[in-house]
Formats: sequence, structure tokens, C-alpha cells
Amino acid sequence: MIDNAATLKLLTPGPNDFVEVAVLIRDGMAESRHRGTAALVGPDGKLVDHLGSPKRVIYPRSAVKPMQAIAMRRAGLNVSGAELAICCASHQGTSGHIQLVESVLASAGLDSTALQCPVSWPGNPSARAKATQETRLAFNCSGKHAGFLAASVAAGWDIQTYLEPSHPMQVLAKEVLEEFAGEKVLHSTIDGCGAPLHMLTVEGLARAIGKLAAEESEIVEAMLANPEVVGDTSSVDAILMREGLVAKLGAEGVLVVGLSDGHGLALKIADGSLRAAPLVAVKLLHKHGLIANDVAARLNTALAVESRAGEGARGGLVAL
Repeated sequence: MIDNAATLKLLTPGPNDFVEVAVLIRDGMAESRHRGTAALVGPDGKLVDHLGSPKRVIYPRSAVKPMQAIAMRRAGLNVSGAELAICCASHQGTSGHIQLVESVLASAGLDSTALQCPVSWPGNPSARAKATQETRLAFNCSGKHAGFLAASVAAGWDIQTYLEPSHPMQVLAKEVLEEFAGEKVLHSTIDGCGAPLHMLTVEGLARAIGKLAAEESEIVEAMLANPEVVGDTSSVDAILMREGLVAKLGAEGVLVVGLSDGHGLALKIADGSLRAAPLVAVKLLHKHGLIANDVAARLNTALAVESRAGEGARGGLVAL
């Protein structure tokens, strides 16, 4: 649905709205380049720094799952800890992930037959090797869907139509997103999991994660205490969260990072690859003194992308 086609066309990013944000170096030569856009906002929601054109709209994809969890809680979702974290997750289908999804469903008297996300193989290699078939539980958004369903049961809403844009759960999720982003949604479509997907500006997305990090302590604590639930043991967002940063990745090169003081950062890599986003995020946060030198050093090591050369390396990805 396009609410304002002319405005949307004006705000959709073009090639010149992205700038070069990272370069892959091999033996002193630039082998590959990534372009992107980013916004860093302060606790007041105002722009502190940016790359490219942060007032252009993007699909935030799974980066908004923590904000969707706010809507679930407001509707009556009554879970906490790891169960709340799985509702914010793009999990990888481990046995632990699937058990948590089943637990959220069971809290509302439901089982996996209520899920309407696609079927999938687990994303985790070990879990994939043990799987005998694709299931809805293994789909990386099944935790979010379980949260939508459990919240709908708590509110007395129909669960057969929980993915319809007009469903009260989805209307509330959109309202919360607009509230936290500080802007109206101009365009909505359907995400890969079948749920409504709403466009936001990069700046608005940064405001949303900053506001969440400062104000939604229960969701923040659940995510930070269970980083491997939100993603997987070595996922980008898990690595960032182990340093106390509220982080969530999204498909097609989207990443958000929120700080407890209300600073928020959102990035979109133009080519859809995620590998540049975390290093660019660390550089921006460190540039403004929002993470300490030792934290930046650890993150740069953990998130490094090397140019492999046999058993060694001849360079790597550098954030500009």
C-alpha cells in the first residue's frame, strides 16, 4: 500500500544517496567496495552524524523486530527472559531456539500448527545436519510469529488472520513503529516471513532503536542476557550485544544499534551485503566517543573480514 506515491518517489534512495563506506583491501589494492547510508541520532532523536542521505526510506526488514515486540507486550504478551528474546529474534533453528518458540506458543495454549511463516531448514550448520525436513519452527522469524500469536490470544484477537495488515496486532505494531521512529509510514508491503513490512527513513530507524534502548528495559535486558537467542552464537548482533550494545540485523544489509543513553544508529548497505555494516557501525560509535577504545578494539577483531591468502591474510575490510 502506498499512502503518498509522490512523496515516496521523492524519498526512495537513488545511486547518489549512498556513499562509499568500506573497502576490501588485498595486498594494498582495493578489491571490492561497499556503498551505504547511515544515521546516528542522539537521545533527543536529532541527527548527530550521517553517511549518505539518511532521510531516504528503506525496508528495515528484521531490524524492527524489537519494536514489534513492544507492540506484542502492549497487547498482553506475558513472557520474559529468553522467551521474550526469541520474539525479537532472527534465530537459526537450533534445538534451543525451537524449544523457546514452542514455549511461547504453549504459553497461549498453541502449538506450531498455528504458525503461518514459511517452512525452512535451520540456518545453524549443526542443526541443519540433524534436520530431516523443513519446518515452520525452524524459520528464522518463527519466534516473532509466536509472539504475534500469543499476544493476539491475550488480547482476544483472531489468530487465523494475525498477519493481515488490518489485524489489530499488525495495526498496533505499525503504530508503535511510527511512535518510536517519530515519523509516519509512507509505504507498506509484505516481508519474507509473510508479515507486514513498513518503510522508514534511515534516520527514523535510528531514532526507533535509540528510544527502545533507553526506555524498554525489559526487552533490552532480555536481548542483552540472551544474545545467542536473538541471532546465534557468532551472529553480528550477538557479538555487538556481548559488549552491551542493543543490536539487531535485518536482511539486505540493514543493522541497528541502540545505547542505553538513547543514542541510536541505523545503517543500510546498498548492495544488500551485511559484512560492511558492523565495522562501519563500530567506527561511527567510536568516532563520537560512544564506545571505549578497548570495546572498539575487541569488536573490530571479532567482526574482522580478512582477505585470505592460503593460511594467512593479505588485508581485509576497512570501514572508511
